[in-house]
Amino acid sequence: MSPCSERTPFSRCSALIILVTAATLILHWFLGTRVGLSIRATGDSPAMVRASSISPGFMIVLGLCISNAFTGLAGSLIGQYNKMSDINLGTGMVTIALASLIIGTTFSGHSIHMLWKIISVVIGSILYRFIISIALRLNVPTEAFKLVSAVIVAVAIMAPQIKSMVAVRSGRRAEIRQRQSNEEREQGKHPERREELMLNIVSISKVFNKGTVNEKKALSGLSLRLDDGDFATIVGSNGAGKSTLFNAIAGSFYVDSGYIELDGNDITYEKEHRRSRYIGRLFQDPLQGSAPHMTIEENLAIAYLRASRDKKPLSRITAAEREKFREQLSLLGMGLEDRMKNPVGLLSGGQRQALTLLMATMVTPRILLLDEHTAALDPATAAKVLDLTKAIVAERHITCLMVTHNMSQALEMGNRTLMMDGGRIVFDVKGEERSKMSVNDLLKKFEQNTGGALDNDRILLSTEEGV
Repeated sequence: MSPCSERTPFSRCSALIILVTAATLILHWFLGTRVGLSIRATGDSPAMVRASSISPGFMIVLGLCISNAFTGLAGSLIGQYNKMSDINLGTGMVTIALASLIIGTTFSGHSIHMLWKIISVVIGSILYRFIISIALRLNVPTEAFKLVSAVIVAVAIMAPQIKSMVAVRSGRRAEIRQRQSNEEREQGKHPERREELMLNIVSISKVFNKGTVNEKKALSGLSLRLDDGDFATIVGSNGAGKSTLFNAIAGSFYVDSGYIELDGNDITYEKEHRRSRYIGRLFQDPLQGSAPHMTIEENLAIAYLRASRDKKPLSRITAAEREKFREQLSLLGMGLEDRMKNPVGLLSGGQRQALTLLMATMVTPRILLLDEHTAALDPATAAKVLDLTKAIVAERHITCLMVTHNMSQALEMGNRTLMMDGGRIVFDVKGEERSKMSVNDLLKKFEQNTGGALDNDRILLSTEEGV
């Protein structure tokens, strides 16, 4: 029966309509605010949200809280109308199984032994039941058992991260003190180097799936120093560690050893979304740097959050900001300033990559990471995006690292060329030596320093153009 049927008092029906209308208008207004845009973008492109200095995890939790609030409102309206509610209490076998599995995984970690995994799940179920028994002895009401289960699962999920954080804070103190002592001595020898040094990577290593059959050493004692304004191109074999290096700098994971400094600040254990305040990044896939179901204007508004930390979360896009976005878009020369209300998903790959470049540099970053950002584009569009890249980097004097598979580009763009293999830098050339090198010279240097030839098909296909 409809709540607005003849048996329903007119006043109740009117109140229901008013409440639903008000909730709809409030939700529509909220989704247009900065925090609302951030929640929407998280569902579209978490990578873009992180690049805008926003925590996707926090936005997911906030979005779930809001959606659950509306679900609760709907349930309360139904209960009010029916004058009754039925909430099933109890832990449930599914809840027990999931809790046991999560707790057991915390114990077993990355173990490859099935027996230990099974024992860990058994231990998890015992611990879960033990905690529930304690709750019963403490006369915890049955209505709160779901909350108790949620707390147990949350603690189990957080345990590895807490353990990692404790290890980082306690196990690295001696290393940090030693590093500071070494830096003080080094700065005393070369006082001018600290002022012009932008990126300082010292002996970083990273092993994925450690202790398993899939163990992979992605970075091996890699060190790199970039001065302010350096533009270095990077080439290397498949699996050389190029993208892994970018992920380490951007904070997609923490390195196992070594440290990373940016503009004199240690960012080794800083979270990814916090690093994005001063690190810009473009990916190979044009779809990864923007939210396709949101308009160009909304994408730019989220990117602009890095420059507007003082803005209130519930503030909306202002007329002055719209005008700024229009001016910035006009510089791309693609007519996007007249399509600000169009969804980004309607743009071509080149237009999306150009937009992503603008978003990454709208607030001038201290370093810009370009991970084969033209590889997925056709030659004409790729050339246009490269010209935009060179113009923006030169105009704003941005320190830049660019991964490319084109050997000619590796020698022509920027002022420095790096070659990687096996998670380390095997060749570093700049200045007059670089200006005199050909593509064949670069390939020979790679073979001399690694004892083998490049196995990157795209690089080999591009060598003919640069010979």
